[in-house]
Amino acid sequence: MSSLRERIASGYAAYRASIGKFVFEIVIVFIGVTAAFALEGMRQQADEARYRSSIISALVPTLDDVLRHNAIFERETELKLATFDAAIARHEQPALPIFREPNAERPPVRVWDAVVSTGAARALDPDLLFQLAQFYNRQESLGERYVRYATFTEEHVLTLGSDRTAFYDASGKLRPEFAAYVDRLRDLLAASRSLTSQARTLRSELTQHG
Repeated sequence: MSSLRERIASGYAAYRASIGKFVFEIVIVFIGVTAAFALEGMRQQADEARYRSSIISALVPTLDDVLRHNAIFERETELKLATFDAAIARHEQPALPIFREPNAERPPVRVWDAVVSTGAARALDPDLLFQLAQFYNRQESLGERYVRYATFTEEHVLTLGSDRTAFYDASGKLRPEFAAYVDRLRDLLAASRSLTSQARTLRSELTQHG
């Protein structure tokens, strides 16, 4: 037994240097692989940060578009409705307040689906993603409502020309369909104000997250 232990000890002593070198090389390889993974992780994080920044940079102008458009719509519509209401209060029969999109069939809409389909959504925090999806859905809905309003304008208001008696009954009050038409414009104004407020909030949050 003693002789066996001596042979093992003698063999270990003979190969100790080789074993030590082998272990050292294994450690070096392990450290190298670990470092490579760490560097790759850092590179991916940097890429994600740049990608996120680019998406936010692309989304902010869409909110600026909404704010610019809504400012014009709200200012013009508020004035028209105020003028109309003042004339009604004086028991007059004013022309109906009408808003028409200049050189367009509907308000500007940037398709949110495109952001999602490109995978850009993964660059956003879940809560911010939900808020943006809700905002663009509401913007799309407002666009559809405007289309219905504009269709009624063209088919039932503009076709009557300047004959204001067509809008009012014998007692001088607005006919129900045209009273509803004016209220529809009020609804569009209220929806636009709400979107404007949400757009300002989202723009601020996107800037902070950028």
